[in-house]
Amino acid sequence: MKKLIFSLISLLLAAPALAEEAMQEASLLQKGLIVTAGGLGGVFLVLILFFLMIKVMHKLLK
Repeated sequence: MKKLIFSLISLLLAAPALAEEAMQEASLLQKGLIVTAGGLGGVFLVLILFFLMIKVMHKLLK
């Protein structure tokens, strides 16, 4: 169990370095697509949260 926890912690600490290395090797088009996808995901997340908030408010007012 301790080995598993240690390996997970070391993997979590190494992940940012691996991600940074992968992003440095990515082309400008790939970086742009990743940023665009993240932005669209954020926009849709906010829209879904607004929709859920409106539904909850309608139920509370009834």
